[in-house]
Amino acid sequence: MKITAYHRPETLDKARSLLRDLGPAGIPLAGATSHAFMKGDDEKTAVDLAALGIDTITATPQGFAIGAMARIADLQAFAAPGWVLDRVALRFVSQPMRNMTTLGGNLARVFPWNDFPVALLALDATLDIAGDTVTTHPAATFFKGQPARLFKPGDLLTAIHVPAVGPGCGFGYHKETVVNMDFSLFTAAAWVRRDKRSLAEVRIAVGAGVPLPQRLIALEDALTGKAFSRDTVRAAVIAHAEAVSWKGGDGFSADYIRQLALTHLEDALHAAWNDAAGGAV
Repeated sequence: MKITAYHRPETLDKARSLLRDLGPAGIPLAGATSHAFMKGDDEKTAVDLAALGIDTITATPQGFAIGAMARIADLQAFAAPGWVLDRVALRFVSQPMRNMTTLGGNLARVFPWNDFPVALLALDATLDIAGDTVTTHPAATFFKGQPARLFKPGDLLTAIHVPAVGPGCGFGYHKETVVNMDFSLFTAAAWVRRDKRSLAEVRIAVGAGVPLPQRLIALEDALTGKAFSRDTVRAAVIAHAEAVSWKGGDGFSADYIRQLALTHLEDALHAAWNDAAGGAV
């Protein structure tokens, strides 16, 4: 890919119009950290989205509205009751990369190193795409295939809505890498709601070690309503891991990734359960 022209529109309408007119020759820049992986000699016109003003994080009655151009460093620095995405941000590669990468850029196209889809799946987030109208997509729908299938020419991801983790609920996240500044081999996130000693609700998502980020619905169903214990969690994870299509990478086999999943799904669930004991932090 060769960038031969550059635009920096100041309104969403202008950005959408440019991208619509350019068609396949236009490419949005939302942090630009992934464009080095786009091979070929195709000439492209860059449309930089940095001046659109969609980079804030705002508390809402349900949780938080995050502009798609908010940088991972912004998620890391933000603090509020029920906010947990700082925990995911802290594991994101390195501080220079956190300073450049945007949340929208980490979501609009799925690569093995995307860390945030699993968190948004576990938290039951929704995502707004601005086209002729704004359409809102549950995370489970957004990541069911490559998100590009949902975008028409000129459409842009503009906002992500994340529910707060309320009292009696908890969130756990795990990321496995070979070294600290490396692509993910496996990611897992869990959200739970406690009812005394039982799991009243459970959401579990995995990424990197699977073809696309996904919820583990069968595992969720197996744990919902059960009294929480290490043995119960372990038995459910083992029983339902076989049905997942694990994917190897970076020289590691699919069976190795499955073994990671057996351990770290338990880790994420225990972290979420312990978090719920004290409410959201």
